[in-house]
Amino acid sequence: MEYVQKDNIKKHTTMEYRKRVCNAMNFISHNLDRDLSLEEIAETASFSMFHFHRIFKAVVGETVASFTRRLRLEFAANRLLSNQHDDITTIAMDCGFSSSQNFAKAFRRHFGTKPSEYRKSKIGNKNSKGENALSLQAVYDSDTAFVNVLNNERRNAMNVAVKEMPEYNVAYVRKLGPYGKETCEQAFGELMQWAGPRGYIGSGTILGVYWDNPDITPPDKCRVDACITVPQGTSSEGQIGVQSISGGSYAVCHFEISSDSFQECWEDAFTWLVNSGYECHDKPCYELYHNNAADHPEGKWIFDICIPLKLKI
Repeated sequence: MEYVQKDNIKKHTTMEYRKRVCNAMNFISHNLDRDLSLEEIAETASFSMFHFHRIFKAVVGETVASFTRRLRLEFAANRLLSNQHDDITTIAMDCGFSSSQNFAKAFRRHFGTKPSEYRKSKIGNKNSKGENALSLQAVYDSDTAFVNVLNNERRNAMNVAVKEMPEYNVAYVRKLGPYGKETCEQAFGELMQWAGPRGYIGSGTILGVYWDNPDITPPDKCRVDACITVPQGTSSEGQIGVQSISGGSYAVCHFEISSDSFQECWEDAFTWLVNSGYECHDKPCYELYHNNAADHPEGKWIFDICIPLKLKI
């Protein structure tokens, strides 16, 4: 009996550590443009300075400094690709680097190439030669701000609407790992085990928040949050955290697909973004689910990829 009690205490402590480290990770992600002190980060996660650094590394697998530096560089890499007209110095400063020279050195150490060469290799060749470019046909209705996009090279039809999305208050489970069936099913399985007995399944909106770009972030370090909306005032519990997904302008890309087409949908959504004239906001994207494929007669997922927008046309 005493052994079981100690084991339960150990599991509770581990889950509590993970939940609070998630809060610290979120705080860093939202403040990459400024120099955060270790004390400030530890305070957001309710840790003492004395133990925080070791606990963070044990949970995340990186030191706070390494995690912050990697996120800044990955954020900069995303900016190089998504905001082609931003000069490199501006991107460097916006990502918290003291100078373009320091940024260039850090970028080359991490990615093995200069920022300008990285941008050209990922975008320049495709723009000039059309290599691997997706063939899209779009019809735009200015009255409804609605775009119907049919991909000639793929089977998936995509409808895009630019909408003002609400803020969602969600309970969530976070997993680190490659975006795919195994990681996502584990996260959502654990979330639903918690949500079911509390009556949230069927009444809550279900979302998946994807913090990282898997083309840039190492797969084992990608963060995914399985989320379900809960009433304001809901408390975190065990491995279940509570957070807000900010509202605002989003490109809402609607799909009805088989389960093996999710990656294609993300590629189509961002191809639309690049050609739309809109600029992606620095907030994470998320998937908004409208059904469970197990209940669909053809086994299809009906969902939206929601891309936060910074500027309107």
